Amino acid sequence: MALNGITQRDAHAAIRLVHKYHTPDRRRTRENLDATRNAIRTYNGTSPTDEQIWQATKAPLLSRNVRNFLWKALHGGHKIGNYFTNMPAPWCDYAICPLCEETETLQHILFECRSAETQTIWQLARDFLSPRLDEWPSLEVGSVLGCPLLEVKNDDNKTDHGLSRALRIVISESAFLIWKIRCERRIEYEDHPDDYYYYYYSPTAEEVTGRWNAIINQRIAHDRRLTNKRRYKNKALNEDLVLDTWYALLDLADNVPANWIRHPGVLVGRGTSRPRGRER
Repeated sequence: MALNGITQRDAHAAIRLVHKYHTPDRRRTRENLDATRNAIRTYNGTSPTDEQIWQATKAPLLSRNVRNFLWKALHGGHKIGNYFTNMPAPWCDYAICPLCEETETLQHILFECRSAETQTIWQLARDFLSPRLDEWPSLEVGSVLGCPLLEVKNDDNKTDHGLSRALRIVISESAFLIWKIRCERRIEYEDHPDDYYYYYYSPTAEEVTGRWNAIINQRIAHDRRLTNKRRYKNKALNEDLVLDTWYALLDLADNVPANWIRHPGVLVGRGTSRPRGRER
């Protein structure tokens, strides 16, 4: 193709191909890809390729902020833990979790920290899916990074697309909320445990529960909106997929029909706590 006839789209595609095959892997990226592959193999029984893992971070079911979070996490780009270790004081103190006095890793933040958000959110997620999910998966960082690839099998050993989608949404949103609250505590309020405002704004288990409920309700409401074929045409979500996703997981009144998507005034999800500003 002559250069004077190339389009901007073709040029960008060519540049991406060059970068794909000529840019060496970063060590942390390779480690995270391997951890993700191992976690997905443990749950699904099959190993995804690198390409499948990267494509999963672009899954339409993920919210934009979650996509960015997962993509950056796969690259090891979050500024936590060892990123600060060799810096002069006071920056080196940011390497350590002030609640647990351990080096902050993504594994620690999401699953091991004694913070209210880490202790509360995964229990909420487990309880929310318990009406349909017989066994909660053993989660680790790799499970979160590859959560759009998780598959739940039905009794016929076939993928339950609705329940798989619900699991992916709940895990991704739960992990991102833990990360967001952690960043508020460590960056916005600067870990001042003796500060009145730190105590006032540091979330309790009740507030964490309210924020988690609000986010799940937002995702369910978003699914409802995306089924509008008049507005989204061929990009609209399939109503059956949405109903299968949230089947038996919602608090619905007795008079609500099985297809609640178009029913006016339906309160979906669990909990009605008003979210803080960023979740509104």
